[in-house]
Amino acid sequence: MLMSFPLSFMFSGARRYFSSQSKYMLNEFCILVDESDCVLGFANKKKCHEVLSGKSLLHRAFSLFLFREDTSNESSGSSLKLLVQKRSPNKLTFPSMWSNTCCSHPIMNFPDELIESDAIGVKKAAQRKLLHELGISNIFLPLDRIHFLCRVLYAAPNEPHLKSKFAEHELDYILVSVLDPVVTQNIADTDLMKLNPDEVSDVRWLTLNEFKDMKFFSTDHMNLSRTTDYYLCRSLITPWMRGILSSGLLQKLWNWAEASCGNHLKKSFLTKDQSWDRTRIIHLSSDDVQ
Repeated sequence: MLMSFPLSFMFSGARRYFSSQSKYMLNEFCILVDESDCVLGFANKKKCHEVLSGKSLLHRAFSLFLFREDTSNESSGSSLKLLVQKRSPNKLTFPSMWSNTCCSHPIMNFPDELIESDAIGVKKAAQRKLLHELGISNIFLPLDRIHFLCRVLYAAPNEPHLKSKFAEHELDYILVSVLDPVVTQNIADTDLMKLNPDEVSDVRWLTLNEFKDMKFFSTDHMNLSRTTDYYLCRSLITPWMRGILSSGLLQKLWNWAEASCGNHLKKSFLTKDQSWDRTRIIHLSSDDVQ
């Protein structure tokens, strides 16, 4: 489904931010791919997320996991916390659901986001969306601190409205970053972030145990039992995050991030880093994302 556009459209992307989610859906053009991540063409976000003949178009995406060192000494076995966001109720897909730090798409409106070497394009897209959604400047997260580890492929219907005409079908680049300790120690969250209410309604820094416990995704987490309400809380996070958690990938990402912080254990980190196959595409099953 290759589409053509005037050059003036392609190179005016930096000026094309709109407050309306529907305008983003119509005016931002995602990269269509096959299951081997070969580019097939482009389509706007609306077409990419519409369910047609029982399925939606497979397109390239990214999920960024931003960690910082935990200075509270409450992490119990982990030295890091992960920044998670609650999607805005204004979002057309997965509104008001909790997810990883930032997830979106490289788009052809910005030609640099088409660069495939070293995943530069998706890294640049991550920088753009971090600024747009969370107000986090590239100064705090330069390209050399954003690391590509693997790709996942999944499909999921829109939630919480299962009868919605929208769905996700993504080949998702998994990106990991750890904030520079200087930033963590000297920059308050109020200076680091400025949430865009059209995109994000809340954020939290969670330890691995807190994430796995799930209770922290509920506004009534203090009154939840540990057993029956686990699945209620699981329903409050996006399906790709369920899949990343269920597949064991979240634990592996966390382990990589922790190892990357241990400068005195450089050999150990190199061993862990080399265990990642950057060419691999992990298929998440429908059971994983439910």
